[in-house]
Amino acid sequence: MNKFNNINKRVFDVNHLLSKSSLVIQNFGNASSRSNDGFVIKPSGIDLSSSSSHEMVSVDLKGNILNGKLKPSSDEPTHRYIYAKENMVNGIVHTHSKFATAFAQANVPIKNLGTTHSDFSKYNILVTDQLTQDETNNGYELNTGKKILEKLQKNNINILETPGILSIRHGVFAWGVSIEDAFKNAEIIEYIAELNYLTNVINPDSKKIEEYIANKHFNRKNGPNSYYGQ
Repeated sequence: MNKFNNINKRVFDVNHLLSKSSLVIQNFGNASSRSNDGFVIKPSGIDLSSSSSHEMVSVDLKGNILNGKLKPSSDEPTHRYIYAKENMVNGIVHTHSKFATAFAQANVPIKNLGTTHSDFSKYNILVTDQLTQDETNNGYELNTGKKILEKLQKNNINILETPGILSIRHGVFAWGVSIEDAFKNAEIIEYIAELNYLTNVINPDSKKIEEYIANKHFNRKNGPNSYYGQ
């Protein structure tokens, strides 16, 4: 099946799933998927329990609305910037999940302390640098996307080698090769954030996992000769 078939339905379904999950409350959060001409995203402020896939909004990579009568999510420029710069990303999910957002607010990366984290990334889940006042006042959401990719580039991390990032003082942006994978990555970021918090409560002197163990776990699940699948 073509990955763009039924794209509006897939975007609606993941946004509806997100709204019912513990990763967001109220109307927070959004999910999008790349399409042939750009991407499809949830409209701003809609009640997903009384809406349908037909209300999802299609946007091109310049920000023009291609299809849909409603205003796209306010985070649309952040999604757009990532899609425009990273061809391998086909899905993005933004959440305000409790533990991960606490790390974002504290400006503390989620350190790789164990194999659960390593199954999804060898690296810490990073926190973006803060925007300047000018970047906040002029193109806040687009500049949020720029800060995300700048942080990865500064650390020489390929975007698909990490499930996402913490947007400082804000929340989580997760991504993947599909919108469904992006949702799973948002889930794992919250899970490892809670694990990280609990581990440091138990032992404040906990150390990062050994690099060779992290490499083994990441590569057996994600490498060219992967064989892991519980």
